[in-house]
Amino acid sequence: MGCGNGHFLAAYCADHPEVAYLGVELKSKRCLKAVQKIERRGLKRAFILQAAAEQVLEALPDSSVDRYHIYFPDPWPKARHRRRRFLRGENLAHLRRTLRPGGELAFATDFLDYFLQAKLLCILEPGLELLPAGPGRDIFISVYGEFLAKKGRTVHALAARRLGP
Repeated sequence: MGCGNGHFLAAYCADHPEVAYLGVELKSKRCLKAVQKIERRGLKRAFILQAAAEQVLEALPDSSVDRYHIYFPDPWPKARHRRRRFLRGENLAHLRRTLRPGGELAFATDFLDYFLQAKLLCILEPGLELLPAGPGRDIFISVYGEFLAKKGRTVHALAARRLGP
């Protein structure tokens, strides 16, 4: 969700060519850059969809996704803007609904407040369980993740799994 310029998506897909991937991004220039990265690497199972992530979530069938990667979404740090954050109750319910049993959600941010909100939402969402460790190295495949690591910024990550049906 929010694949940006496609750096993470292309790298992750290249490492896992047996799986189909869908990157969702709202901005057309970012979609174009992501498609170019996919084409340059010759990735046959990676696709980009220009759309609002919320609309895609609503349209996806139940239990149809193995894993979501949501790394460094816009944090909307001001209290009055937090309702605009992607990871909020309604979207999390759709994420859980569309995950297959055992499917995972990986999330990372450099905003502690957003991380705490996401963690609490995952704890409160029926049918989700927090995993003991975050998504690990994956988040640093992204350009932004690498940038933050070089700057010495703290990255807060979590992973959650959908429980059985």
